[in-house]
Order: sequence, then structure tokens, then C-alpha cells
Amino acid sequence: MQDPRDILAKRLRWQARGCLVLGSPFYAALLESAAEDLERDGPVMDVLEGFENEPAGAAIALRLMGPVHRLVLDGVLPGLARHYPSTGGDGDPVAAWPLFRQALIDQGATVRALVRKGCQTNEVGRSAALLGGFLEVAHRTGLPLRILEVGSSAGLNLAWDRYRYESAEGAWGEPASPVRFTHSFEFPPPLNRTAEVVERKGCDLNPIDPTTDLGALTLRSFVWADQLARMALLDGAIEVARTFPVELDRANAADFLERELASPRDRVATVVFHSVFMQYVDEPLRARMHACIEGAGVFYLTMEPAYPVFEVRLNGELLGTTMAHGTGVRWNVNSHSP
Repeated sequence: MQDPRDILAKRLRWQARGCLVLGSPFYAALLESAAEDLERDGPVMDVLEGFENEPAGAAIALRLMGPVHRLVLDGVLPGLARHYPSTGGDGDPVAAWPLFRQALIDQGATVRALVRKGCQTNEVGRSAALLGGFLEVAHRTGLPLRILEVGSSAGLNLAWDRYRYESAEGAWGEPASPVRFTHSFEFPPPLNRTAEVVERKGCDLNPIDPTTDLGALTLRSFVWADQLARMALLDGAIEVARTFPVELDRANAADFLERELASPRDRVATVVFHSVFMQYVDEPLRARMHACIEGAGVFYLTMEPAYPVFEVRLNGELLGTTMAHGTGVRWNVNSHSP
């Protein structure tokens, strides 16, 4: 039987490499230190013991980082806050690590309880990657859109049409939106298209209300602490949510889709979508989801990992690629056609 420390350390180091590639050297260094501490049976192991039995896609490394960041944001760890860029700190991981480790000792029960709750990242940047898919459906059908998101978290990507997208080849969306994507596209999708959303709804096992202080804190805690541009996008999306709330059901994806797609809907194009979601879904639930989507004959838009990139697909057709947080979008299908 494999040593639990080896399993967990491998997962922490895998995420450390991902953080480094995606522009978070602060988290990369902290996770490397955490892996070393875990191998020495330090407080990291005390917090994570038992979680080695979860699937590799359960994001245990981010579930460790999120609770500590939450305590920093909430003012519980003022010493560590002096090194967290999200609270104005210097971003020095060497200075931060001893304080991070001590936090796991002093706040171990709290951190472990939060780790158990799972990862709740509502990455607003993924709207930039999904935008072209929604515009493609509207273009192909000439119909207004009914959008259904599974694994919605706080539902911030359900409001994608309330954001602003800008590229060297044009712009799309609300000019005055507090959410502005200005560096998301390497090769943008056609932005000279129109789309109208007439109905939107999502589901999550544990939906977050982004309009509350607690909900906002939870969402902000899962943004990597040295990625201030991501934090600004999230804060803008929370501002949008306060004036434009969306409907979220507490339900699993299959139950939600079976109910919502039970009857055909005329004069709308229904789009089921998700982003970086399927790694949390077991095979029986996947089978139910796919059977429901195929049976209803609706559009199915996804953004899921195909490492080292993430693929945006519409009904299985590859439309483009992106990085994990919706940057570096490269549109592949008719990217410059009207």
C-alpha cells in the first residue's frame, strides 16, 4: 500500500507546478514547503491526513490554500497577512512559510474543517473562454439563449453577458461593466455577433450567495493570493451580482438537468454548460448527465482540462483553447469570419 504522505505530497507538488505555470510563484513556493513538511509528518499532515483516499481531481492542494487565505482575509492571521499580496503584503514565501506552518498548528481544527468542505472556485475569467461558444450558438440558430450551468458555485459565469470583453479586433458586452477582460485573448472569437439571454439558471451541491459578506469571503479565499487581477475580476463580478442576482438550485447536476430538460422549449436555444467541473463528478452521474443532454437535443458547451491547455467544446466540436483561468484564449473555428 502506498504511503499516504507520498500520495499527498505528490498532489501538493503537482499543484505547485501548476501554480508556477499559471503565474503564482507565491503559492508554488508555499506548496513546495508544505509538501516537504508533510513528508516530515509536520502539521500539514495533521491537517490533510485521510484525504489521500479522495480522487486525484478533488483539488486537495487548493483546499489547503483556500482556508489559510480565508483566515488571512478575515483578519485572523495578521502576521501572515503582511506577506500575502491580497492583503497588501510583500509576497515573500520564505518569510510567509513559518507563519503559514504555525497557522496550521494554531488553527488546525478550523483549517481541517474547511478543507473537508471542498473547493469552491468561481473563476470569472472563464467567461472569456466561454463567450465565443455562446456567441456561436446565437449565430447558428438566430435564437435567444436559455443557459443552464451545472457546478455553478456562486453563479457568476451565468452573468457572462453583463461583462465587457476587449481585444485588438473588437469588443463585446456592457461598456460600463465593472468586469472587464482586456488581456484574455490571443485569437479572439468573432465579436461582431449578438446574443440575448432570456433565461438563466444554475445548480450546485453547495451554492454560494456572492452578495453576502460570508459568500464573498469564501469566493475570495479561493483566488490565489498573489493574483490580484483575478481578485479584481471577482470583486467586479460580485458587484454585478448584487444588482443582477441569478437563480441557483441546491442540486446535483443530473437531477437538475433531468428536471430542466424534461420538456422541450420552443423559440429559444438551450445551452447546458460547465467549466472545470467534470473532475468532481463520478461516472454514474456523468452517464446520467450525458444521457439527459443527448436526449434533449440541446447545445452542450464545456471548458475542461486537456493538459497543458483547457479545451472549449460545443457538442464535442473543438472551438478553442484557453489556460485554466480563462487567459490565453485561442479561437480555432472561423475565428475571423462574420
